[in-house]
Amino acid sequence: MNGRKILIVIIAAIATLGAGGCFTGVESTPRITDSEVKKEKASGVTPEQQFLSHIKPLPPCKWTKGKAFKVTDSRISRIFSLSPEAIAGLPGNNIYFKNMSPTRSMTGDDATEIVFSDANGIEYTYNISGLTSEKLDTLKSLEIPFTVDLDIVRQISESLVGKCFFVKTSAWYNPIDMSKVNGLRHIEIKVDSVLPGDSYFPATVCFSVTDPDLAARVGNNKYAVYMSVGDSRAATRNFETLFSFSNPRKEHPEITNDIWNLIISSKVKYGMTREECRLALGTAPDVLRTPSYGGMREVWSYSDGVFLIFEDGLLTRFRL
Repeated sequence: MNGRKILIVIIAAIATLGAGGCFTGVESTPRITDSEVKKEKASGVTPEQQFLSHIKPLPPCKWTKGKAFKVTDSRISRIFSLSPEAIAGLPGNNIYFKNMSPTRSMTGDDATEIVFSDANGIEYTYNISGLTSEKLDTLKSLEIPFTVDLDIVRQISESLVGKCFFVKTSAWYNPIDMSKVNGLRHIEIKVDSVLPGDSYFPATVCFSVTDPDLAARVGNNKYAVYMSVGDSRAATRNFETLFSFSNPRKEHPEITNDIWNLIISSKVKYGMTREECRLALGTAPDVLRTPSYGGMREVWSYSDGVFLIFEDGLLTRFRL
Protein backbone atom coordinates (compact mmCIF):
# COMPACT_ATOMS: atom_id res chain seq x y z
CA MET A 1 0.00 0.00 0.00
CA ASN A 2 2.80 2.46 0.84
CA GLY A 3 4.42 1.86 -2.55
CA ARG A 4 1.11 2.46 -4.32
CA LYS A 5 0.57 5.74 -2.44
CA ILE A 6 4.05 6.94 -3.38
CA LEU A 7 3.39 6.12 -7.04
CA ILE A 8 0.11 8.09 -6.96
CA VAL A 9 1.89 11.11 -5.43
CA ILE A 10 4.61 11.01 -8.12
CA ILE A 11 2.03 10.83 -10.94
CA ALA A 12 0.09 13.74 -9.44
CA ALA A 13 3.25 15.82 -9.17
CA ILE A 14 4.16 15.20 -12.81
CA ALA A 15 0.64 16.14 -13.94
CA THR A 16 0.77 19.35 -11.89
CA LEU A 17 4.12 20.26 -13.42
CA GLY A 18 2.89 19.70 -16.97
CA ALA A 19 -0.21 21.83 -16.33
CA GLY A 20 1.83 24.79 -15.13
CA GLY A 21 1.46 28.20 -16.78
CA CYS A 22 3.56 29.26 -19.75
CA PHE A 23 5.29 32.11 -17.97
CA THR A 24 6.30 30.54 -14.65
CA GLY A 25 8.66 27.72 -13.96
CA VAL A 26 9.25 25.31 -11.11
CA GLU A 27 12.19 25.68 -8.74
CA SER A 28 13.58 22.30 -9.77
CA THR A 29 13.28 23.05 -13.51
CA PRO A 30 16.72 23.38 -15.11
CA ARG A 31 17.43 26.85 -16.51
CA ILE A 32 19.79 26.97 -19.45
CA THR A 33 22.22 29.85 -19.75
CA ASP A 34 23.36 31.50 -22.97
CA SER A 35 26.84 30.06 -22.57
CA GLU A 36 25.43 26.54 -22.19
CA VAL A 37 23.42 26.95 -25.39
CA LYS A 38 26.55 28.04 -27.23
CA LYS A 39 28.48 25.03 -25.93
CA GLU A 40 25.80 22.76 -27.31
CA LYS A 41 26.12 24.42 -30.73
CA ALA A 42 29.85 24.34 -31.19
CA SER A 43 33.17 23.47 -29.66
CA GLY A 44 36.54 24.99 -30.40
CA VAL A 45 37.33 28.28 -32.10
CA THR A 46 35.56 29.22 -35.33
CA PRO A 47 37.24 30.95 -38.29
CA GLU A 48 35.12 34.03 -37.51
CA GLN A 49 36.48 34.13 -33.96
CA GLN A 50 40.03 33.86 -35.23
CA PHE A 51 39.65 36.44 -37.98
CA LEU A 52 40.36 39.63 -36.01
CA SER A 53 42.12 38.04 -33.03
CA HIS A 54 45.38 39.71 -34.11
CA ILE A 55 43.94 43.16 -33.44
CA LYS A 56 45.10 44.26 -30.02
CA PRO A 57 45.90 47.65 -28.51
CA LEU A 58 49.53 48.59 -28.02
CA PRO A 59 50.71 48.40 -24.40
CA PRO A 60 51.11 51.93 -23.03
CA CYS A 61 54.86 51.46 -22.59
CA LYS A 62 55.08 51.34 -26.42
CA TRP A 63 52.97 54.41 -27.16
CA THR A 64 54.79 56.96 -29.30
CA LYS A 65 54.24 60.70 -29.53
CA GLY A 66 51.33 61.52 -31.82
CA LYS A 67 49.28 58.36 -31.17
CA ALA A 68 45.71 59.47 -31.95
CA PHE A 69 42.44 59.03 -30.06
CA LYS A 70 39.01 60.30 -31.10
CA VAL A 71 36.98 61.90 -28.32
CA THR A 72 33.46 60.42 -28.35
CA ASP A 73 31.78 61.95 -25.31
CA SER A 74 31.66 65.30 -23.51
CA ARG A 75 32.07 63.42 -20.24
CA ILE A 76 35.80 63.36 -20.98
CA SER A 77 35.82 66.54 -18.87
CA ARG A 78 35.71 64.18 -15.88
CA ILE A 79 39.24 62.91 -16.50
CA PHE A 80 40.95 66.08 -17.67
CA SER A 81 41.90 68.82 -15.23
CA LEU A 82 40.04 71.54 -17.16
CA SER A 83 36.52 72.94 -16.90
CA PRO A 84 33.71 71.47 -19.06
CA GLU A 85 33.58 74.77 -20.95
CA ALA A 86 37.24 74.45 -21.90
CA ILE A 87 36.63 70.96 -23.28
CA ALA A 88 33.33 71.69 -25.05
CA GLY A 89 34.88 71.48 -28.51
CA LEU A 90 36.65 68.14 -28.00
CA PRO A 91 33.85 65.61 -28.74
CA GLY A 92 34.17 64.47 -32.35
CA ASN A 93 37.78 65.63 -32.62
CA ASN A 94 41.12 63.94 -32.05
CA ILE A 95 43.62 64.24 -29.26
CA TYR A 96 47.22 63.07 -29.53
CA PHE A 97 49.43 61.38 -26.98
CA LYS A 98 52.36 63.56 -25.95
CA ASN A 99 54.09 61.96 -22.94
CA MET A 100 53.58 60.25 -19.60
CA SER A 101 55.52 60.61 -16.37
CA PRO A 102 55.28 59.62 -12.70
CA THR A 103 53.55 62.07 -10.38
CA ARG A 104 51.58 62.25 -7.12
CA SER A 105 47.83 62.27 -6.66
CA MET A 106 46.05 64.85 -4.50
CA THR A 107 46.20 62.37 -1.62
CA GLY A 108 49.94 61.85 -2.02
CA ASP A 109 49.73 58.42 -3.64
CA ASP A 110 51.86 57.32 -6.57
CA ALA A 111 50.25 58.18 -9.91
CA THR A 112 50.99 58.55 -13.61
CA GLU A 113 50.39 61.75 -15.55
CA ILE A 114 49.44 61.30 -19.21
CA VAL A 115 49.53 64.39 -21.39
CA PHE A 116 47.58 64.79 -24.65
CA SER A 117 47.24 67.72 -27.02
CA ASP A 118 44.65 68.67 -29.61
CA ALA A 119 45.17 69.92 -33.16
CA ASN A 120 45.67 73.44 -31.81
CA GLY A 121 48.39 72.39 -29.39
CA ILE A 122 46.25 72.78 -26.25
CA GLU A 123 47.32 70.23 -23.63
CA TYR A 124 45.07 67.99 -21.55
CA THR A 125 46.33 66.03 -18.55
CA TYR A 126 44.95 62.70 -17.28
CA ASN A 127 46.19 61.62 -13.84
CA ILE A 128 45.74 57.95 -12.94
CA SER A 129 46.12 57.37 -9.21
CA GLY A 130 47.80 54.14 -8.13
CA LEU A 131 49.49 53.59 -11.48
CA THR A 132 53.23 53.44 -10.82
CA SER A 133 55.96 53.28 -13.45
CA GLU A 134 56.57 49.63 -12.56
CA LYS A 135 52.91 48.74 -12.98
CA LEU A 136 52.67 50.74 -16.19
CA ASP A 137 55.38 48.57 -17.76
CA THR A 138 53.31 45.42 -17.11
CA LEU A 139 50.03 46.64 -18.62
CA LYS A 140 48.95 44.98 -21.87
CA SER A 141 46.58 47.84 -22.63
CA LEU A 142 45.34 51.12 -21.18
CA GLU A 143 41.91 52.49 -21.98
CA ILE A 144 41.45 56.26 -22.13
CA PRO A 145 37.81 56.81 -21.11
CA PHE A 146 35.41 58.41 -23.60
CA THR A 147 37.79 57.94 -26.53
CA VAL A 148 38.42 55.52 -29.39
CA ASP A 149 41.94 54.30 -30.15
CA LEU A 150 42.33 55.14 -33.84
CA ASP A 151 45.05 52.52 -34.30
CA ILE A 152 42.41 49.88 -33.55
CA VAL A 153 40.03 51.44 -36.08
CA ARG A 154 42.77 51.46 -38.71
CA GLN A 155 43.57 47.77 -38.14
CA ILE A 156 39.89 46.81 -38.40
CA SER A 157 39.56 48.86 -41.57
CA GLU A 158 42.56 47.14 -43.19
CA SER A 159 41.00 43.75 -42.42
CA LEU A 160 37.41 44.43 -43.54
CA VAL A 161 37.13 47.11 -46.22
CA GLY A 162 36.33 45.77 -49.69
CA LYS A 163 35.41 42.31 -48.45
CA CYS A 164 32.01 40.56 -48.53
CA PHE A 165 30.43 38.79 -45.56
CA PHE A 166 27.00 37.59 -44.47
CA VAL A 167 25.53 39.83 -41.80
CA LYS A 168 23.98 38.02 -38.83
CA THR A 169 22.29 40.93 -37.06
CA SER A 170 19.35 43.09 -38.09
CA ALA A 171 20.41 45.91 -35.72
CA TRP A 172 21.51 48.29 -38.46
CA TYR A 173 22.08 52.03 -38.28
CA ASN A 174 22.09 54.95 -40.66
CA PRO A 175 25.80 55.92 -40.82
CA ILE A 176 24.93 59.63 -41.19
CA ASP A 177 23.15 60.09 -37.86
CA MET A 178 23.40 56.55 -36.42
CA SER A 179 19.62 56.29 -36.11
CA LYS A 180 18.29 52.73 -35.91
CA VAL A 181 17.22 50.90 -39.05
CA ASN A 182 15.32 47.61 -39.39
CA GLY A 183 17.85 45.56 -41.32
CA LEU A 184 17.95 42.02 -42.67
CA ARG A 185 19.80 38.97 -41.39
CA HIS A 186 21.91 36.37 -43.21
CA ILE A 187 22.32 38.33 -46.43
CA GLU A 188 25.53 39.24 -48.21
CA ILE A 189 27.00 42.70 -47.65
CA LYS A 190 30.18 44.46 -48.74
CA VAL A 191 32.15 46.56 -46.25
CA ASP A 192 32.70 50.05 -47.63
CA SER A 193 34.51 51.72 -44.73
CA VAL A 194 35.26 51.49 -41.03
CA LEU A 195 34.86 54.63 -38.91
CA PRO A 196 35.47 55.36 -35.22
CA GLY A 197 32.60 54.18 -33.04
CA ASP A 198 31.46 55.43 -29.64
CA SER A 199 32.49 55.04 -26.00
CA TYR A 200 31.23 51.45 -25.92
CA PHE A 201 32.13 50.06 -29.35
CA PRO A 202 35.32 51.31 -31.03
CA ALA A 203 34.33 50.71 -34.66
CA THR A 204 31.44 51.60 -36.95
CA VAL A 205 31.41 49.18 -39.88
CA CYS A 206 29.70 50.76 -42.91
CA PHE A 207 28.42 48.48 -45.67
CA SER A 208 26.13 48.10 -48.66
CA VAL A 209 23.87 45.18 -49.66
CA THR A 210 25.24 43.25 -52.65
CA ASP A 211 21.95 41.82 -53.97
CA PRO A 212 20.03 44.56 -55.88
CA ASP A 213 16.60 43.17 -54.94
CA LEU A 214 17.45 42.97 -51.26
CA ALA A 215 19.11 46.38 -51.43
CA ALA A 216 15.86 47.84 -52.76
CA ARG A 217 13.95 46.02 -50.04
CA VAL A 218 15.88 47.81 -47.29
CA GLY A 219 16.11 51.15 -49.06
CA ASN A 220 19.13 50.77 -51.33
CA ASN A 221 21.28 52.94 -49.00
CA LYS A 222 24.43 52.59 -46.96
CA TYR A 223 24.18 51.05 -43.51
CA ALA A 224 26.35 50.48 -40.47
CA VAL A 225 26.75 48.32 -37.38
CA TYR A 226 28.73 48.96 -34.22
CA MET A 227 31.55 46.48 -33.58
CA SER A 228 33.90 45.64 -30.72
CA VAL A 229 37.13 43.64 -30.66
CA GLY A 230 39.07 41.74 -28.01
CA ASP A 231 38.06 39.43 -25.20
CA SER A 232 37.01 41.85 -22.47
CA ARG A 233 33.53 41.75 -20.94
CA ALA A 234 32.65 44.86 -22.91
CA ALA A 235 33.45 43.12 -26.22
CA THR A 236 29.89 41.93 -26.86
CA ARG A 237 29.64 42.73 -30.58
CA ASN A 238 32.74 41.11 -32.01
CA PHE A 239 33.08 40.06 -35.63
CA GLU A 240 31.77 36.54 -35.02
CA THR A 241 28.49 37.85 -33.54
CA LEU A 242 27.91 40.18 -36.48
CA PHE A 243 29.21 38.40 -39.57
CA SER A 244 29.73 34.99 -41.11
CA PHE A 245 32.03 33.82 -43.91
CA SER A 246 29.59 31.21 -45.22
CA ASN A 247 26.15 31.61 -46.76
CA PRO A 248 23.64 30.40 -44.15
CA ARG A 249 21.01 29.83 -46.84
CA LYS A 250 23.17 27.10 -48.37
CA GLU A 251 23.64 25.57 -44.93
CA HIS A 252 19.86 25.17 -44.54
CA PRO A 253 18.44 23.82 -47.82
CA GLU A 254 15.61 22.17 -45.87
CA ILE A 255 14.08 25.57 -45.05
CA THR A 256 11.46 26.72 -47.56
CA ASN A 257 11.78 30.08 -49.33
CA ASP A 258 8.68 31.42 -47.54
CA ILE A 259 10.17 30.65 -44.14
CA TRP A 260 13.57 31.99 -45.18
CA ASN A 261 12.02 35.33 -46.15
CA LEU A 262 10.58 35.52 -42.63
CA ILE A 263 13.95 34.62 -41.12
CA ILE A 264 15.95 37.32 -42.89
CA SER A 265 13.32 39.86 -41.75
CA SER A 266 13.59 38.69 -38.11
CA LYS A 267 10.01 37.43 -38.15
CA VAL A 268 8.47 34.15 -36.96
CA LYS A 269 5.16 32.34 -37.36
CA TYR A 270 3.41 29.40 -35.73
CA GLY A 271 4.88 26.01 -36.58
CA MET A 272 8.45 27.16 -37.14
CA THR A 273 11.18 24.95 -35.68
CA ARG A 274 13.62 26.00 -32.95
CA GLU A 275 16.45 26.27 -35.48
CA GLU A 276 14.36 28.46 -37.79
CA CYS A 277 13.48 30.74 -34.87
CA ARG A 278 17.10 30.88 -33.72
CA LEU A 279 18.11 32.01 -37.19
CA ALA A 280 15.35 34.64 -37.17
CA LEU A 281 15.91 36.11 -33.71
CA GLY A 282 19.27 34.83 -32.50
CA THR A 283 20.07 32.61 -29.55
CA ALA A 284 17.84 33.31 -26.56
CA PRO A 285 19.79 34.26 -23.43
CA ASP A 286 17.31 32.39 -21.25
CA VAL A 287 15.66 29.04 -22.02
CA LEU A 288 13.26 27.28 -19.64
CA ARG A 289 12.35 23.63 -20.26
CA THR A 290 9.40 21.95 -18.57
CA PRO A 291 7.57 18.65 -19.15
CA SER A 292 4.07 18.99 -20.62
CA TYR A 293 1.24 16.62 -21.43
CA GLY A 294 2.44 16.43 -25.02
CA GLY A 295 6.13 16.02 -24.27
CA MET A 296 8.44 18.98 -23.61
CA ARG A 297 7.73 22.71 -23.50
CA GLU A 298 10.42 25.33 -24.01
CA VAL A 299 10.12 29.04 -23.26
CA TRP A 300 12.73 31.27 -24.88
CA SER A 301 13.03 34.71 -23.31
CA TYR A 302 14.91 37.67 -24.77
CA SER A 303 16.06 40.82 -22.98
CA ASP A 304 13.68 43.10 -24.92
CA GLY A 305 10.53 41.27 -23.73
CA VAL A 306 10.30 38.95 -26.72
CA PHE A 307 9.40 35.36 -25.88
CA LEU A 308 8.80 32.18 -27.85
CA ILE A 309 7.04 29.03 -26.63
CA PHE A 310 7.69 25.65 -28.25
CA GLU A 311 5.79 22.41 -27.83
CA ASP A 312 7.79 19.39 -28.98
CA GLY A 313 10.13 21.62 -30.95
CA LEU A 314 7.52 23.66 -32.86
CA LEU A 315 6.54 27.28 -32.17
CA THR A 316 3.07 27.45 -30.63
CA ARG A 317 3.03 30.93 -29.09
CA PHE A 318 5.18 34.08 -29.24
CA ARG A 319 5.39 37.80 -28.53
CA LEU A 320 7.66 40.04 -30.63
